[in-house]
Amino acid sequence: MPGLFKGTEAVKEFYDRTGWRRQDGVLVDTALFSTANAGPIQQSMIRRRQQLIGELIGGPGLRLIECGCGGTPAVFLADRCKSFTAVDFSSTGLSEAAAALKSTGVVFSTAEADMTHLPFGDGDFDAAYSAHAIYHIDNPDGQAAALAEIMRVVRPGGRAVFVLANPFPLLFPGRLVRRVLAMTPVISTLLNSIRAKPPLPYLPMPLGWLRRQLANWGEVQIRCHAMPSTWFDREVSEDTKLTQWAWRALQWIEMNHPKTAARLGCYVTILVQRPAAQAGRGPALAD
Repeated sequence: MPGLFKGTEAVKEFYDRTGWRRQDGVLVDTALFSTANAGPIQQSMIRRRQQLIGELIGGPGLRLIECGCGGTPAVFLADRCKSFTAVDFSSTGLSEAAAALKSTGVVFSTAEADMTHLPFGDGDFDAAYSAHAIYHIDNPDGQAAALAEIMRVVRPGGRAVFVLANPFPLLFPGRLVRRVLAMTPVISTLLNSIRAKPPLPYLPMPLGWLRRQLANWGEVQIRCHAMPSTWFDREVSEDTKLTQWAWRALQWIEMNHPKTAARLGCYVTILVQRPAAQAGRGPALAD
């Protein structure tokens, strides 16, 4: 609807034209962020992360909505669902999502929509999921709107799970410093004037800010999703004793200290549990 779009047009354009297109049979987004060459330790970590998300979402028999699904919806959650609603503002991505969901046998539907203004009623779903999407909205107001809309469509007593980036990972000082500089007004303007424009907007918000946005909707729990960055995933193999040790150390921290690791690592999982009897629609957003 005119005037209601708060997402990022550049993201929609990238994914419609490039990200969810195929080159040599492979989605461009998958090629950019793929862990196809992951070693056995990394593969075990990926399976464990998916298992934990499934446990947090709950089920079986859920009416689940995934917001910002793109062309790679969370098919690993299909067996927990009575119905799966895939939402994205890329029609190209939704075509890929439909093919992926069809292969699971789950009852599903797709909706082309901006997740800052969802075409669903209050409490239409038992659970919501969104991964690696909200931080591509290039302004805090838009991100706040997306979080509020996703929570609005979850019924009282339901839950939402978000996978988002930690902008200040203490165990990855290079990444931390880059984000501090990027969020410092004068320095960020200078950096943007001299560096190549990235293909996608990227604005990970501080964990405290995310908690404040979600706290009015219910109990908020933040834990580690993934310690390593995308660069580490792709560039650090398990071919040597030293790199195997590094991967095992990250795996141990993720599994044994998930709350502490949320501050140390690069990606977090946020669970929001709505109370069973919650009146109203949550906090009002400023125009």
